[in-house]
Amino acid sequence: MANSTTAFGFRPLGKVSGNPANGGNDAFRIEDNASTSVYQGDLVALTAGNIVPVTSSATSTILGVFNGCLIEQDPSTKKPRWSNFYTQTNITQGVIAAYVYDDPEQLYLVKSTGTAAGNTAIGTGNAGYGIIHAAGNTNNGISGVYLNLGSSTTAQVRIMAVSPFIGNEENVTNEDFVCKIKDSSSIL
Repeated sequence: MANSTTAFGFRPLGKVSGNPANGGNDAFRIEDNASTSVYQGDLVALTAGNIVPVTSSATSTILGVFNGCLIEQDPSTKKPRWSNFYTQTNITQGVIAAYVYDDPEQLYLVKSTGTAAGNTAIGTGNAGYGIIHAAGNTNNGISGVYLNLGSSTTAQVRIMAVSPFIGNEENVTNEDFVCKIKDSSSIL
């Protein structure tokens, strides 16, 4: 049976050492009129105090994973609205609060690229792995980011385990892995 090829970005899963995850998010801001979309499950960084998506495997300082945003005043309804993603069409008269999983000990489930690696990818060197950024789904707001098993030089995430979930076949293409952000820049 083949693994699904549909990316879902980084999904919070648990914490290092089996500690329970409480699903906590910290609030940051999205710059007014920001032109780059951010989807639930995208890696994000801070630039000038605002959340921006990590769109390159060259970005090594990662804050965490975007969970969604609270738009203070939706342009069409003039009321507050929660969204799994931000696009420039969400421009408001007020604040856009971005909620981010930024605990450095948070574990995530992520879909890999076509390369089959299985257990050989776990804890590989000090480098870790990078991502392949792809646009998210505007229907459900879910990220299109994949784990890039073809490159171990970008050091964005470290693989901790092969996904134990039913439906994830090991040592075949598009495996799911449990990973953590290698060098999280949590500021809170």
